[in-house]
Amino acid sequence: MGLGLTNIATINQAQTLSPQVQLTIKLLSLNNIELEGYLEKKIEDNPLLIENQSSKEQELRIQKFSDKYSRNSSNLDLLNNISYAKSLREHLLDQLLISRMSNKEKIIATYLINTLDEAGYLTENDEIICNKLGIENEIYEEILKNLQNFEPTGVFARTLSECLHLQLREKNLVNDDLKKLLINIELIAEGNFKELSSRLNIGREDLFRLINTIRKCNPKPGLNYSRDPLEIIAPDIIIEKNLSGVYSIKLVQNYFSNITVDQTYDDIISDSKKKKDEFITNHYRDAKMLISSIAQRQKTLLKIAYEVMLQQRDFLESGINHMRPLNLDKISKITSLHISTVSRSIQNKFIETPRGTFEMKYFFDKGTYGEEKDRQISSKTIENRIKELIKNETSSNILSDDKIVTLLKKYDINIARRTVAKYRTKLNILPSSKRKNHYL
Repeated sequence: MGLGLTNIATINQAQTLSPQVQLTIKLLSLNNIELEGYLEKKIEDNPLLIENQSSKEQELRIQKFSDKYSRNSSNLDLLNNISYAKSLREHLLDQLLISRMSNKEKIIATYLINTLDEAGYLTENDEIICNKLGIENEIYEEILKNLQNFEPTGVFARTLSECLHLQLREKNLVNDDLKKLLINIELIAEGNFKELSSRLNIGREDLFRLINTIRKCNPKPGLNYSRDPLEIIAPDIIIEKNLSGVYSIKLVQNYFSNITVDQTYDDIISDSKKKKDEFITNHYRDAKMLISSIAQRQKTLLKIAYEVMLQQRDFLESGINHMRPLNLDKISKITSLHISTVSRSIQNKFIETPRGTFEMKYFFDKGTYGEEKDRQISSKTIENRIKELIKNETSSNILSDDKIVTLLKKYDINIARRTVAKYRTKLNILPSSKRKNHYL
């Protein structure tokens, strides 16, 4: 058999997405704020796209995060609420500038300022700093001592105990008992007051008096100066309830709903089509495709949001303890949309409801079957029930995981002890043996 090169033609079937579908998918994954930014750029690039000024302008609702799950509505005038405040670094550099340190000390101090985190703590250990700067530990400690006298008191600390000690020292409150308490401060975080009382050899009242003294200090003094960006959300969908108890759902109509093709170019467009002027015809095609994709995005988003809130009607009426399990597949089948479309639609989108504003994906939650095998219970409902039970326990009735299992059954929640432990750990709640230490 001879060796050589041959051409072999094969036929393969491949499915490709049209530019229109690709654009719709892209827009569907954007929330209102991201979509505004995208469309502003498109209007700059395409002379045929304009915002229809004759359309009624709709107010964009801006809300500040105030809670992990719910946010209280408040309209903010962002421009009027922006004010310049010095950062922690700028505040410390201003003090360094007028300090009596030598130039060499100021160079070292500047390095230390740049190693601080937002809370005001040093992020590198002493040995690494001394090795990097090539200085003796005595020189480093002397400079650090001077810097720890800067405002706000407590900055340049290496540990929480040192931060609190600096603040207590300034107030002339440091004594032997407080020193011992600061050494064992991890026991306060654990809530192990019995062990703490034993180590300090003091009674309940004296211990809590010391703890209250410490709690008046600021464990993160640098945060008073850090300028974290305001985290805002713009709801994409609004659920409202009228006086008759009927819910309505609508999209937030922002300026992109008014984007249209500039009609003053009609004659030019017609001539360009006849003459096959690619510049105008391409821009016209892109403009029409963009407008069509925006409309399809809005229609799809509203369709999915409607079904999601229909499934979670009990939550709207009665709260988190009535949340229903829900997954992407179920919404996909109800809406006859591909599961990937549903997934893109809920990403980074928010729904404003009478119970607060939530991410759409918050309403998607796995569940478990209760005693009634035909009824599933949301994991968020289970978490909340466990949190409520533990919140209401008393010093004489600390609930073990086994006891919680029993109490949950009256809510038709039938789960194992290890499952309770898993939820409790997720909620950052200590086991019963350690919660007892909160009570002396």
